[in-house]
Amino acid sequence: MNMKWMYLLFSLLLVLLSVCCAFAQETVTIESSTFTDDLKREVSVPIPLTSVVTLAPSLTETLVYLGAEDLITAVDINSDYPESISELPRITGWDMSINYEALTALEPDLILASEMTSLEAISSMEDLGLNVFCIKNPADFPELFESILMIGELIDKTPEAEELTAKLSDQAAEIETIAAKAETTPLVFYEIDATDPAKPWTAGKGTFISKLIQMAGGANLGDELDGEWIQISLEALLKADPQIILLGDSMYGSTAEAAAQRTGWSDISAVKNGMLYEFDDNLVTRPGPRLVEGFELIAQMIHPELFK
Repeated sequence: MNMKWMYLLFSLLLVLLSVCCAFAQETVTIESSTFTDDLKREVSVPIPLTSVVTLAPSLTETLVYLGAEDLITAVDINSDYPESISELPRITGWDMSINYEALTALEPDLILASEMTSLEAISSMEDLGLNVFCIKNPADFPELFESILMIGELIDKTPEAEELTAKLSDQAAEIETIAAKAETTPLVFYEIDATDPAKPWTAGKGTFISKLIQMAGGANLGDELDGEWIQISLEALLKADPQIILLGDSMYGSTAEAAAQRTGWSDISAVKNGMLYEFDDNLVTRPGPRLVEGFELIAQMIHPELFK
């Protein structure tokens, strides 16, 4: 075979190879699964996932606990646990406004949103062709475990999610069993914000904080007020005379020493008996895996005699 025919044959093979490659690229499909979120929306999730953006600290922490931190490419501005998360881009402002340009540039496979994200923002992200999966804030431990299992399924971490929820469920049950042995039910005041010390904010009936206090063997003072997140007057607080005070706003600078010096507080039983405690509010306001840790700390503060 002369060189001319060899060249023609080689050229023909190259053409055929190019055609085959083009055809293969056109017929390749990306595998995906469809899930229904808590807004009853069907969301198609690519398989496998390579990038996830989280828009709530609880969702960020859940992915970390499931061993999927490497999937997270950006987070909301409040996500700060664990410390390694601080290195990731922030996709929201303090008012939870979303930087859509930056978000779109990331091209995430999936965006996890909670009730912190408005319906308008979710609609805007959908209009940009982004996959947004919404998860409601759990109202109790069973709902928390359901959320973790759902996230595990979404990111293909079902075994890890099952192991985590089983562990957390056992821990919560053990704490509740110990707290149930208490012979007293002390009145507990949980302070959320004392920017105005004459009218501090607290958690009322129906909140997760209230439920945790009850499960830990205490009575939540906020349950006597009208509303979920409410203010209480100094007069009403002094009259109620809580036996235990938890300063959930300690992360914003409130200290037990300074609180004890507030007008009238020296007459409160909790202050007189040294049961005024600083508390990490993130443990109970972020509905993620660390809620069980928050529950245990509350139980220890309410009934130290049971948790040596």
